[in-house]
Amino acid sequence: MSNPSEHPIPPPPKDTVAVAEGLLRACVHCGFCNATCPTYQLTGDEREGPRGRLYLMKDLLTGAVEGADLEPLARCLGCRSCETTCPAGVRYSEILDTVRERTQARRPALQRALDRASEAVLGARKPLATVMRAARALRPLAPRAWKRRILPSTKGLEWPTARHVRRVGLLLGCVQPALRPDLDVKAAIVLDHLGISAQPLGPACCGALPYHLQAHEKGRAQALETLSLGTTGDFEGVTSTATGCTAFLRDYGRLFQNTGEADRGQAFAATVTDIAAWIDPARLPLLPPDLRHDIAWHAPCSLQHALKGASRVEAILKALGHRLVPITDAALCCGSAGPYSMRHPRLARALAKRKWQTLTGADPALVVTANIGCQQHLASHGDRPVVHWLDLVYEALTKLDKACRD
Repeated sequence: MSNPSEHPIPPPPKDTVAVAEGLLRACVHCGFCNATCPTYQLTGDEREGPRGRLYLMKDLLTGAVEGADLEPLARCLGCRSCETTCPAGVRYSEILDTVRERTQARRPALQRALDRASEAVLGARKPLATVMRAARALRPLAPRAWKRRILPSTKGLEWPTARHVRRVGLLLGCVQPALRPDLDVKAAIVLDHLGISAQPLGPACCGALPYHLQAHEKGRAQALETLSLGTTGDFEGVTSTATGCTAFLRDYGRLFQNTGEADRGQAFAATVTDIAAWIDPARLPLLPPDLRHDIAWHAPCSLQHALKGASRVEAILKALGHRLVPITDAALCCGSAGPYSMRHPRLARALAKRKWQTLTGADPALVVTANIGCQQHLASHGDRPVVHWLDLVYEALTKLDKACRD
């Protein structure tokens, strides 16, 4: 374990301190954020809630403490639920990113090594894809819990030819193409049905994976590559089928602030929208009663709190004729949070168990979500299918096509 005194926090740039102090001063210490913080809900420990973490981050930024325990910051999911709850509009995630970047060298060596290992495993596209292809081949022999985590391939699916005036750049990320290679193709087919051609971008990592594993410079380097992809194509905007990636893309303006790419990052971020924004519910078919389902809708934190777009997906599901069952604590995180479930498995499992109980209390036929991480995490803890909402739109449109041909 490293000695904190050997890694003093370097003096931050004056503008960084000014911004962080301004954000911290906005906090009125009301504690409303604790009511919606997943880790505080589990532990009841003030240090594991946003208010306690803000106190710690203030001390770290001002140099008021030496050798402080940084684990409360490491155990934060980054779900941003506290930002949605906060009546004072504190931009908690900005302060957290600043402090995490500045205290990385002071974290225990074992934790830093685990972060790098997680990044290597999840970020290795080709090896991960090879492993998943083998898993799909062996799926019939897998235990039931693992079968739910082995998701479909692209078998029988083809990316549609670009033929429409309207075009959108669809980012092919790093983890999702390995875990769910069919999803981006299905999204392109759905958009094609609605008069929009999806242009594949990548595969390329948006930078979120290394950045959230505290390899900040590597995350920015990968983001810069994606920024170049997203500003050279002939399309209206950029989107992704993974809300975690979309939320990070939307944050490129802040990611590149105070750099030579600030203007380009800001302009790019303004073109990024959740993929649900490209789908007009009024143009979707109403399914016959026998194809409608009672659905438990789990809006990922990245969609709820970062993109503020959960209602768009709800409108799409309702337009198809599905019924959304009532859910208690709908804002509660499932515990996936990107690589969080690998770094903090005990907390992640407890959150998944709690979330599953709230999702299935009304006995829905399906659990529906919008992010590959949530889908995988929940599927390993439940007793019924967990699907991406685009699966349901694809199924509805292709069944309508088949019915018209017949």
